[in-house]
Amino acid sequence: MPYSDTVEYIQREHLEMLRLVDKIAGALALASKDDFAARQKGLAELREAREGLLGMRQHCGSEDGILESDFHHYLDMEQYGRLRAQHASISRQVAGLLRELAYATADTVTELCPSGEELLEQIREHVSYEEEMLWRVEGRRLVYH
Repeated sequence: MPYSDTVEYIQREHLEMLRLVDKIAGALALASKDDFAARQKGLAELREAREGLLGMRQHCGSEDGILESDFHHYLDMEQYGRLRAQHASISRQVAGLLRELAYATADTVTELCPSGEELLEQIREHVSYEEEMLWRVEGRRLVYH
């Protein structure tokens, strides 16, 4: 796949990830309320986000392969290492959230909220950083080609 197509694909994934983040943020807001019915609705919405979360884990795993040569070639080791560390951390946090979500009830869902919020912040930070790295790689590719 040409690099420009790969970048467009990753950017579309980023948009989907940010939409999912917004959806999950809304669900977490409901899940953290004192109102039992709101917590039930928040829990249901979190469970509906399961497929999107699994997709996010896939993004983190497959992206290393898709862009590995360009990222590895054009970024310094610190930048490249940071991206890989973010992918690993997000993947672990998603897995943990999904494990906890399987056993959560409307009475216990509030316990998921802090880890869920932390995950969302990591995803936002990752998307921002990765967009910056895509831009840097593109600039360096243009200089070298």
